[in-house]
Amino acid sequence: MRPINLKDLDRLFYPVVPVVVTAESGGRVGGMLAAWWSQLSFNPPLIGVAIAPERYTYRLIKESGIFGLNLLDFKHVDRTPYLGDVSERFLRDKIKKAGFTIFKGPALGAPLLKEASAAVEARLTKIVETGDHDLFVGRVEAAYAIDDFDGMWKLRSYRPLMYLGRTRRPGPVYRFYISAESYEKRMLEFAGDPLKRYHVLRIKAREAIFRVVREVGRADVNEVAKKLGELMKSYGLDTADLELYLKEAIKAGLVKEA
Repeated sequence: MRPINLKDLDRLFYPVVPVVVTAESGGRVGGMLAAWWSQLSFNPPLIGVAIAPERYTYRLIKESGIFGLNLLDFKHVDRTPYLGDVSERFLRDKIKKAGFTIFKGPALGAPLLKEASAAVEARLTKIVETGDHDLFVGRVEAAYAIDDFDGMWKLRSYRPLMYLGRTRRPGPVYRFYISAESYEKRMLEFAGDPLKRYHVLRIKAREAIFRVVREVGRADVNEVAKKLGELMKSYGLDTADLELYLKEAIKAGLVKEA
């Protein structure tokens, strides 16, 4: 490998499947294509998306406290300039002008795209300042998908729209989107041999520590500490490891944080 210019850092992580973030406030519906997003938690189901304050969608989510995320098929690629390149602040009803149909999600009333292959409705839980973008964290209250999703994408009819990045000025700026006409699909056993015993060890350590943690408040403190010490020795854990397991136990609601 060779060093790269850090101004190209974001391109290093592409291609990604972007989402269309949609929100409504004061009768205005906005939407923007966002590449920087991710699921953050299983329980509760949290999702995060990075948005710059200048974006009109930023204002709409902050005012309404509700937003939608929409996944598009590659067949809609020619409509993306309306979503990624211009603002609802200056081009009113840009989503409809792009040819998309907006409907209210049944769970929260978040504006969603009828043409999307999948969508979620989320309630804003917090905004984390992270630099020139802020991370909007939302709790997903409902999710929807076309028939090509059956607990996992079959990828028979759905061709995910993927974003590869854009050229820089000076000169005309072009965005690059890609999809795949065919996919190589491979099924691998989860933690199969020779990894199985290490995965089992990980699960056993977690479950053993959690069993002891559940005794907090019901058993003698010294006895709990003794059991945790024995587990640390048994599984080769140090104090830092134990602290992280306890933090996860707190997040799981097994014990209240002091």
